[in-house]
Amino acid sequence: MTTVIPLSAGPLRLDYDSGDLRAIRLGGLEIVRRIYVVFQDRNWTARPWIIEDETIESHDDGFDIALRARGTFDASPFTWSAEITGAADGTLRYTFDGATAAPFLRNRLGLCVLHPMEGFAGRACTIMAPDGSVTPSAFPAEISPHQPFRDVRAMEYPGTPGSLVRVAFHGEVFETEDHRNWSDASYKTYCTPISLPFPAEVRPGEGIAQSVTVSLRGEMPAPGEPPSLVTVTVSGDEVALPAIGTQVTDLPWTDAEILAVRALHLDHLMVTVAGDANAAETLRQAVDVAQATGTRLRVRLTDINDYASLRGAVSAVAPFADSWMVVRTADKVTSAASLSTAREALGADLPWCVGTDMYFTELNRQPPDTRDSSWVAFTLNPQVHASDDRSILQNTASQEVIARNAQRVANPARIAVGPVSLRPRYNPDATDPTADPSNTALPSSVDARQRTWLGAVWTALSLRGLTQAGTIDSVTYFEALGWRGLRERDSGPVDPAAFLSYSGEEFPVYSLLRDLVGYGHLLPSRSDRPEEADALVVSGPSGMRVFIANLSADAQTVVLEGAISATIEADPMSLSVIDLPRRTA
Repeated sequence: MTTVIPLSAGPLRLDYDSGDLRAIRLGGLEIVRRIYVVFQDRNWTARPWIIEDETIESHDDGFDIALRARGTFDASPFTWSAEITGAADGTLRYTFDGATAAPFLRNRLGLCVLHPMEGFAGRACTIMAPDGSVTPSAFPAEISPHQPFRDVRAMEYPGTPGSLVRVAFHGEVFETEDHRNWSDASYKTYCTPISLPFPAEVRPGEGIAQSVTVSLRGEMPAPGEPPSLVTVTVSGDEVALPAIGTQVTDLPWTDAEILAVRALHLDHLMVTVAGDANAAETLRQAVDVAQATGTRLRVRLTDINDYASLRGAVSAVAPFADSWMVVRTADKVTSAASLSTAREALGADLPWCVGTDMYFTELNRQPPDTRDSSWVAFTLNPQVHASDDRSILQNTASQEVIARNAQRVANPARIAVGPVSLRPRYNPDATDPTADPSNTALPSSVDARQRTWLGAVWTALSLRGLTQAGTIDSVTYFEALGWRGLRERDSGPVDPAAFLSYSGEEFPVYSLLRDLVGYGHLLPSRSDRPEEADALVVSGPSGMRVFIANLSADAQTVVLEGAISATIEADPMSLSVIDLPRRTA
């Protein structure tokens, strides 16, 4: 368990958390989201560090931190030390030195800086290159498909009125990518340009030394203290919720499992049909479950080599299916040739779907031809780069931005998001999947938080983000049953020692979806302290329902203002449900 330690350095306020500097704030403005050391192995999987020694000295106008750490998995022979200082003038310096006792491969190893998404889209900045050249630029407003800044030795950008922030990098050439492509609520400046060959070998005797320095100049505002109450401003401009569904997996289902899913009144079940001898039978079983649960079907045809073999099953399924997606392992995005083959074999008049089984970044880099398609789709999860609670909750904010950007890619097709999962369903960037073990005792696709309040809170804030843009027509959350799902199987958990559920257990996310039944519209909202508490506000014929997410370990008083006027006391680390009467003119 991590422990967040608040620190100050002159006019700056920030948090220290297990080797990371986070939420660096100047006068209430977050000027840097995070400074940290990363190791991504040959499969681009981020591996954790083990901190072996740590000293933290804090004083009135600054701090000094020293730590020693070692790597895990492939980087287990690698050890490193860091000195992190904060000075009275607001200068922060993070120095990192490491070496290995044995060779290993890495795709990335060293310091990274995250710049916050909020308030930075379109913000002017100046890029200084290693050759001394200076280039005026800006953080991308629309999500940039490729690196907006390359060859970065330093960058400067405005902070609070009258102040300028400088971030300088030493030890290697850095560049910046738009992290929002992967649903991270940030831009990331990282070491080792992506244009260089990878993986690279880290060898004994070849030390790695890097540093990041954040400095300020100009007018420095007073630090200020956050308000004691969290205020959520609610708009009266209602937006229709997207059609919500889930995945159908591991057929057949028991009668009790079918009834449990039916009670959620979902729009659809998504079924993935792989290119094997059981494809037609999988389709037929999925139709039976869809009829029993009162839902439609979303069909994903994955690596089908003989579409003609599915004709009989497709004719039986077609009345119940509103989307047919073509997915091929060889295509990051559905190719025109793949779609044409499927349409010729199964019928041009089916509601076809193109897109990617990966992340929005692939659509952004290679927009598909949507002229013969009813739908365009992409998947989403909050843990492509970071897995801690704070990061994945922060990352819900990026989903509204992705939803707005998706419209320019999809037009005129409707947009479907899914499957949405808490953990990555698989590693699309793995060069050697057999050498890509999980960081935990659970499989890489399973998160123990699936059955906790955090899973429900993340889903509530995800739904708000995807809906507020007004562009998303459909979203498919999780699997219906099991440890990646809404409810445990009647047969119980697969691994009860690692995933502590019980037979038939309804997870908090199941309760969330059940509590949304009968509410078809969202009232957009914004929290002034989203890392403390936030809200999902929905409306229906009977009135309004407010889901208050208290993300802190302390009780919070949350004030709703705007279209709603209410004060709510929220328990620590909880998702509370409050009903309010329908508004009158």
